[in-house]
Amino acid sequence: MLGYYIKLAILSLRKTPFLSLSMIATIAIGIGAAMTTYTVSYMLSKDPIPTKSDKLFHVRLNSYGPDKPFAIQNGQEIPPKIMTYQDAMNLQQAEPGVRKTPLASFKQMVRSTEQSRVAAKMTPIRSAYRDFFAMFEVPFLFGQPWSEQADKAGLPEAVITRELNDKLFNGANSVGQGLLIGEHQYRVVGVIDHWYPTPKFYDYGVRAFSKPRDVMIPLQSQVNHTFWTASDISSRCWREPADESFAARLASECVWLSYWVELGSASERTQYLDFLRSYSAEQREYGRFLREPLHQLLDVKEYLYDQKVLKEDGNIAIWLAFAFLLVCLLNSMAMMMAKFHSRAGEVGLRRAVGASQRDIILQFLVETCIIGLLGGVAGLLLAQLGLSITAQLYSHLYAQMLEMTFGLVIMTLALAIISAMIFGLLPTIRAAQTQPSSQLKSL
Repeated sequence: MLGYYIKLAILSLRKTPFLSLSMIATIAIGIGAAMTTYTVSYMLSKDPIPTKSDKLFHVRLNSYGPDKPFAIQNGQEIPPKIMTYQDAMNLQQAEPGVRKTPLASFKQMVRSTEQSRVAAKMTPIRSAYRDFFAMFEVPFLFGQPWSEQADKAGLPEAVITRELNDKLFNGANSVGQGLLIGEHQYRVVGVIDHWYPTPKFYDYGVRAFSKPRDVMIPLQSQVNHTFWTASDISSRCWREPADESFAARLASECVWLSYWVELGSASERTQYLDFLRSYSAEQREYGRFLREPLHQLLDVKEYLYDQKVLKEDGNIAIWLAFAFLLVCLLNSMAMMMAKFHSRAGEVGLRRAVGASQRDIILQFLVETCIIGLLGGVAGLLLAQLGLSITAQLYSHLYAQMLEMTFGLVIMTLALAIISAMIFGLLPTIRAAQTQPSSQLKSL
């Protein structure tokens, strides 16, 4: 019987091609606009690390000077969003926290030891502790993170991305190969596989949708080689360093390091805050931390809202897009009403030869289902076109961010079919209520 209804539906669509195409196009436009907006919003605001987003915390210490606060937000003082080198090292050596790492960044000319000097490229570089890779679930294609000894002594070991490995080593296993960062030779110990956390939650908000950095080295190695790029890092000082040297900056009250800690569970947050208050009380005895101890621990979601990567009004665009889809579906319903009404004679004849109202409803629901499916497929193509245009308009976003996942493709088709059937229900019921006697008289 289903095959018979499908055959009737196809004949009906062929009989009224313009009206049928109009309904399909109307649904496709609504679905395309809604899913383009939803996909962009979903990819930009999804939980970037769902298994740990409530266990990873950005640490903030109110180490600023007594004369003025770091900043005032909504009428209240807030602590620095970054911290001094000496505080980062003190926290690193303390016991609390399952894993922890300070983060810094700089830029340097990078090339393989086999390349000539002119082939070197200016490359953004991340410095951290080896815990970074386990904390943020970084997958490895080759090798592994650098050693604990590299963290302590600043050994010249580096981890590179798969993309850089393809450029410098033609995709081969480069573990053990040489890498020149500036004038210093490093040894590649690991190659990161495809890894694009979206948004890039551990970085500054303005970099939340850029690619992870191609090279990572131990923080102590950056210190040993005095790598510093003022334009690549946020740094503020409530008291200027003793001189212009890098060593003076390390010993100063200048804040420039971001700091993350992973706790065993979200419930340990209070204990870690107590530890931070205890630490600041200890530092007060040395004449530091003279302001109110407004220390903060922000989990991943809170950090993204603080950096304005996520916004409370971020769903308005989605609501507007789905309101547009509703208008399209109402227009499609009106066209279905007209189409099904024009077939009153056919319905009357079928009822006269024994078809029940249930049979008529099933017949027309199959037809609306096919219209919805065709509208969904066309809407899917429009959504892909919309995402392609969006990717070109926002070229600073990496391309993989704006691709529909398999789940979103299924969701698009299901949304089109279900919404078409819901909005086709009223025209279908009206058609099924056609009285055979009134129609047979007009034949």
